[in-house]
Amino acid sequence: MNRAQRHKPRADIIAAVRNKDTKFCLLRTAELHGHYCPGSALGVMASVFGLNLLSEGDIPSDGLENLMAIVEVNACFADGVQVVSGCTLGNNALVYRDLGKHAVTFALRDNGKAVRVRVRADFRSCIDRLAPQFYPLLDKVIRNRVGSQADRDLFKEQAREAAFALMNVAFEDILIAKTTHPGLPDYAPIVDSAVCPNCHEQVMATKVVPEGEHMGLCLVCAGRTYSQVEGSGIVSATDNSSVTKPNAPDNAKPNGDGVES
Repeated sequence: MNRAQRHKPRADIIAAVRNKDTKFCLLRTAELHGHYCPGSALGVMASVFGLNLLSEGDIPSDGLENLMAIVEVNACFADGVQVVSGCTLGNNALVYRDLGKHAVTFALRDNGKAVRVRVRADFRSCIDRLAPQFYPLLDKVIRNRVGSQADRDLFKEQAREAAFALMNVAFEDILIAKTTHPGLPDYAPIVDSAVCPNCHEQVMATKVVPEGEHMGLCLVCAGRTYSQVEGSGIVSATDNSSVTKPNAPDNAKPNGDGVES
């Protein structure tokens, strides 16, 4: 790692965004996403398009919540957004709105500018033209979970072909952008930590039971309902596995293999 990379770790991606080098951004997205597909490619295109419309100067892509991304789908599209924009779940610059739309809003806190980019409703016809076998194989291999190894290999090939072919499509032919005024959340708060007296694990103080017989317990140990993001969106879940079986304190001696029993 050279000095420039240490001080500006996203310099190469920012340069690619400025140069509208969507292929480079797609390659980097696949490192996170694990494969090439039209969904992540559309996230790349929407992000490169939107960020260039948002700012003609430097793109503050440093994960410190000046640049914010509001993504409206928890699918492949979202990984393209995260890689290209640098707005992620972990740095609190990514807001997920469970709307099921291939759309993303980029906003700058310091000047209030924002642009929403959405994929045109007829985008599937473009992918059908670029990779005719993609959607039939998607239904067979992914939706219905059937098909041979040859089908799976061909599906990956068609997905890759469609993804890279999309990089040659003009932004305006597949995307629609509009300035907007989104409601942004406050900066992420820094909260105190607590230790659950049952599992002895550190937990955000805002995520323990505040009162009653389970006061101080984490939500899992208390058997409370919590929210989680999964394939179907934001859902409520409950995990009772730790309610009656406390962990040993962290200073207890582990088993020989270092794994709690």
